[in-house]
Amino acid sequence: MRALRYAVTGLFVLAMIPVRADTWPWPSVGGQARHSTGIVLLGPIDYDARIEPLPDPLRSAWSNAFTLAQEGYPDDFGRPWADMTTGELVVSAATPSGVEIARRWVQSGLHIPSPKPGGPFTIDLPRPEVSVRIRLVEHSIRGLDRVMDGVFDLVRAGVPGAERIYSAGPDPEHDRVIIETDRVNDQLLEAIAARFGVDVIAVRVDPRATPLHLL
Repeated sequence: MRALRYAVTGLFVLAMIPVRADTWPWPSVGGQARHSTGIVLLGPIDYDARIEPLPDPLRSAWSNAFTLAQEGYPDDFGRPWADMTTGELVVSAATPSGVEIARRWVQSGLHIPSPKPGGPFTIDLPRPEVSVRIRLVEHSIRGLDRVMDGVFDLVRAGVPGAERIYSAGPDPEHDRVIIETDRVNDQLLEAIAARFGVDVIAVRVDPRATPLHLL
């Protein structure tokens, strides 16, 4: 009986030890919540939702805006995005210079030098045929790329839970990076908050997420 009492006591003590992983439920499909660190948790993507294709003028304008930002001025622009609720192209400028370049493109089109080898080449970016909203953002394309590189540094550093980061990609609408995992790990979120703050990275939690090397 004494051995049984010790065993029961031991189980009770173990039950009182706080668990450092999987302590938060993930949001439902399409939902979001704030972790205690302040980091935004996103629910799984609704893959059954109907996604309307971009109208041709908006798609063309987005493509040119992306070229302007990615190939022309990655330190002055974030990635553009199309606001389907208003039909606007949203151009994200990360510097005052980016704002001025965007204004000139919207007013009369631009010719910019191409970074491709073998040139010099010129890229013709005609004036967009849709309404364009220019906004200032905190992070440029290169800035968010550095954040994504830093995310995978957490894996190499052996941060608990980081090995379950399955992808990282830009979220142009919210000027941030979204990483995906299949479970919540408090230590991982604490490490992200300590290194990057709580605004530049959101964490999508999808129990069906698959490591990239298994796709």
